[in-house]
Amino acid sequence: MIKQAIIPLAGLGTRLLPLTSVFAKELLPINGKPGIEYILDECIEAGIKEVVFIISKKKQMIKKYFYNDSFYKKIIKKKKDPRIVKEYRKILRYKKMIKFVYQNKPLGTGDAVLKTKKLIKDEFFLMLLPDDLIIKKKLF
Repeated sequence: MIKQAIIPLAGLGTRLLPLTSVFAKELLPINGKPGIEYILDECIEAGIKEVVFIISKKKQMIKKYFYNDSFYKKIIKKKKDPRIVKEYRKILRYKKMIKFVYQNKPLGTGDAVLKTKKLIKDEFFLMLLPDDLIIKKKLF
């Protein structure tokens, strides 16, 4: 069974300019949830244990999104809101499975995949390109 996935996120985001000049498209909310969380949930559902994000220095906000523990802890202490506690637990679960590598020059998808070479343990892994979101339609 495949246990690892890599997700190239270091792209320039030119299709969504000017928004992506200040914000990572992977964090844009879709139905109240960042797009990257849909991909992580899909990985968990498929039995993936480790996800390698390929980011650039420009996309540091993606890493910060998953590693902003002090912010959550302050809010939880102050508000004791069960919804926020639930969100924080979800982030902690994601954080346990994510590793980061950097691609600081836009040299294409092949170069991005090569950046993960030292972290890939098995011969087979998933590579997910997070540009499309397909939501299953439930039948009645």
